Amino acid sequence: IVNTMLPNKADAEYVLAQRQKPIVVVTRIRQAIHHLGKQGKLTTAEEMALDHTAHALSEVVTTTGRIRASPIPTLYTSHTTRLLTFYLFFLPPALHWSGLDRLITILVTWAVGYAMLGLDELSHLCEQPFRVMPMYQISKRSMTAVADAFTCRPPPLDGEHVDDEVKTLSQKELTIYWNKQDADVVTDDEME
Repeated sequence: IVNTMLPNKADAEYVLAQRQKPIVVVTRIRQAIHHLGKQGKLTTAEEMALDHTAHALSEVVTTTGRIRASPIPTLYTSHTTRLLTFYLFFLPPALHWSGLDRLITILVTWAVGYAMLGLDELSHLCEQPFRVMPMYQISKRSMTAVADAFTCRPPPLDGEHVDDEVKTLSQKELTIYWNKQDADVVTDDEME
């Protein structure tokens, strides 16, 4: 998809080599807006409006990532547990009063209770992810994202002046202070 949407091979290779592809695309859009503004192809108002829209897109991408990484507040799961207890307490009388046989009522109550209490236990695991989530990888991911944001320069646009002295570092070169195993462990899924 990236190669189809970005016909410029340097752009496609740059995006595919990055860990946080959505952020890289937004950064490239902002770079193009700035370049067009410098060339006088956009008025100041158009440049500001487009940059504001690109900034809003960047906020949406980062907010979505934070939502995916955030644990569920404990108030939600405790309220769900109370509601589940209430439901399971009144399920047998409701099934019995609906005309079901006593044995079927017991079996249905047991099956529903087993499934619901299992889901409740899963919600408690999601509620406290730090018991199962390794903090070293999280901190490494954050440090890598900051390093990428400050040092991974996108390739120049057509007609853009670039200092030849400034070397564009790859992400592997930026993370040499970690051992190779740690640098290879950070994947695109972890970075989003």
